[in-house]
Amino acid sequence: MVDAGDDIAMQDAHNSAGEQSQQPVPEQKPKYRDNYVINSKTITTPPFSFICLELVSDSAATTKLDELTVRTYITSALTQFLGLTGSSISVDILKVQGKACWIRVPREDLSPVVAAVGGWVGGNETEGRVGWKVKAKGNWLSVLVADREAESLWDI
Repeated sequence: MVDAGDDIAMQDAHNSAGEQSQQPVPEQKPKYRDNYVINSKTITTPPFSFICLELVSDSAATTKLDELTVRTYITSALTQFLGLTGSSISVDILKVQGKACWIRVPREDLSPVVAAVGGWVGGNETEGRVGWKVKAKGNWLSVLVADREAESLWDI
């Protein structure tokens, strides 16, 4: 036997199902906008590294540092430390100012060049010994220059 309460419940269920299908479905907003383009950029390892060197001398006389002198001292250091292989390393002199200079070397040759110029002592006893002090080294020149400028900020 069907109860009257069940019959009403059946009609309500049928009406509510019919009403839902007849009502328009609200349009869903997309989770992203079409005008946004998502890009990603991977910074690869740079092909060159940069070194800031300072000429250190034990004599009281100041030596004038120019591009030719820098090239001679660096080639001497590389040849003394690494032999013929060291002399074939490409070194670009970017800037010479006072006793400091900036050079550019291939990234894979950074460590051998730093070891060669850092341990090199040139000159003679009568004129005085000279050597290089490595002030900064790295793959990104802008970071190195900013660090060097920040160091001199507080010097009076």
